[in-house]
This record gives sequence, C-alpha cells and structure tokens, in this order.
Amino acid sequence: MSSPLFDTLFRPTTPAPRASTDAATELPPASARPAAAIASAAPVRTTGTRTRAGNAMSRTRSALLSGAAQAVAASGTRIAMAQVATAAGVAKATLYNHFRTREAVLDALVTHEVTALIEAAAGKPIERALIDTAMAISRHPVRQGLAAVEPAALARLSAIDDDSEGWCLARAAVAEQLAQSGRGGADTVVRWLGSFLLSPASSSAIVADVVIVVAGLPVLPAADGSVARSA
Repeated sequence: MSSPLFDTLFRPTTPAPRASTDAATELPPASARPAAAIASAAPVRTTGTRTRAGNAMSRTRSALLSGAAQAVAASGTRIAMAQVATAAGVAKATLYNHFRTREAVLDALVTHEVTALIEAAAGKPIERALIDTAMAISRHPVRQGLAAVEPAALARLSAIDDDSEGWCLARAAVAEQLAQSGRGGADTVVRWLGSFLLSPASSSAIVADVVIVVAGLPVLPAADGSVARSA
C-alpha cells in the first residue's frame, strides 16, 4: 500500500536540469525546477542579507513543521493541509506560502527530523552519540504516533533504500561521525539505528547494544597506513 510519506520522501532523486540561472539566487529558473523542489524548498536568502522578514519566514517554517509533526503523529501520513495549519497556529494561506502540497510538507518534515538527529549527535563521543540517537528514535513522538495509527508507514521507512535521499543523508552523517572516531562500519550502524523505527528499546537495552556494536566496528587506518589501536 502506497504511503505519501515514503513515496515522496524516500524516492530516488534526479538532479534538476542545468538551465540558465536566476541571477539573484544562482538557481535554475522556476520553469526548469521540479515542482516538488519548488513546493518544499526553504526560503532563499541572498548572500549578505539577514532581514527581519527572512528571520520571520524561518520561524514560521519551523512552526509549520512542528505542526506537521503533531498532525502526522495524530493522523498518520494522510494529513490535510488545514490540519497542519491548525496545529501550527497559522492561517491556511500562510501554510501555502511555504508548501504547496501535503507531499511537500511531509518531505520537509522528514528532512527536518533527520537533520535534527544529526545535529544533536554532532561532536559527541561515538558511544554517547549512538545511545542518544537510538533513544531519540525510540521515543520520537512521530514514530510513536505512526506505530499506533499507520504502522505500514514505519515498516516501509525501516527498509533501507540506497537510492533514497533520507537514508543517504543518514548514512553520510553516520560515516562522518564514525570517521572522526577512527572507525568504519557506517552501514552496520545505519541498519542498527533504523531497527528502532520498528522495535524501540529501553535505555538499558540500547546501552548494552552499543557496547557490542562499537566493539565490532572496524578501526580505520591512520594517515601513515598503520592501524590505530582501539581505545
């Protein structure tokens, strides 16, 4: 059964045609951009300009995504645009200024939530980052809501797709975090983290898992070609 959340957000992406660009934004003209990209794109601010209007748009977009998260947690992926606007506390016209379709809202929501997990883990020791991320996924209100009202969506989300934008974003972030600790094994860690979408766990179980997962990660060669001793 098709789910807009994954049909839209975890589909293979195709680069936009490299047509002539708008001088102010360095982006292809609207006529050359995919409709989905236009519908869900964040407001573009010209370099060197930080305006009150731009800051207000960012705050409004954040509120809209918060409202979307509440709507999805309550009703699943088949949310109505009016439902998102109400949850965000804005007029429906304001929502349409940022997102043209429900699919664009869902697209932006997943990207936002994945990015939030990545940013929360940045700079932490690998063990702490893995524990905190697994716990955040297990306890995530949207995951909990979907488990109750639309479990098929979670089942599809947990299936790793090498061509999907969401999973590629997650894999790249995990690989970078591991490399900073001199470790490889990004695919193993991504599969482990993804398992919590379907099977949330307690903090004690996650901590026990992390001991085993980290112990099994390969140690990357040092710059001189030697293998660093595991801590």
